[in-house]
Amino acid sequence: MIRYYEEQDIEQIAKIIDEDWKIAFIGIIDKEYLDNLNYKDREKRIREKYKKEKSIVYVEENEVKGFCRFGENRDEDKELAEIHALYVKNNERRTGIGKKLISKAKEILKSRGYNEVILWCLKENKNGRNFYEKVGGKLDGERKFKIGNKYYDEVSYKYNL
Repeated sequence: MIRYYEEQDIEQIAKIIDEDWKIAFIGIIDKEYLDNLNYKDREKRIREKYKKEKSIVYVEENEVKGFCRFGENRDEDKELAEIHALYVKNNERRTGIGKKLISKAKEILKSRGYNEVILWCLKENKNGRNFYEKVGGKLDGERKFKIGNKYYDEVSYKYNL
């Protein structure tokens, strides 16, 4: 089931995100940065945003298996919506959860009047890029993005809604 996330989901979401970073970004993001990730820090940041944002989760039997945060584009182009984050529990990948979350986010964004949505992905994240292309994203642009004390290349994918 996909629904908006609730306060009791926040700890599970934080754990999913940190676990994903520690697995998906080995060899991409600085090891020291990954080693210092702490889901409690992320949980605190999510709690601070909880009342202000509406994100969705995929839940089975009260267990959060995926998370998607989306809304207004963080860059200048406010006519575009943005998918800010998409995470699926590592052992639940390739089960269709990510595709369902992207589809639901796009449906909600379209109902808010958007015609296009963009998302950013680390350029070296081949698995992520393959997924975003598989679900219809068209490569759109590149930029540098700071994580910790280093800059990394990102690419964007655009979707029509």
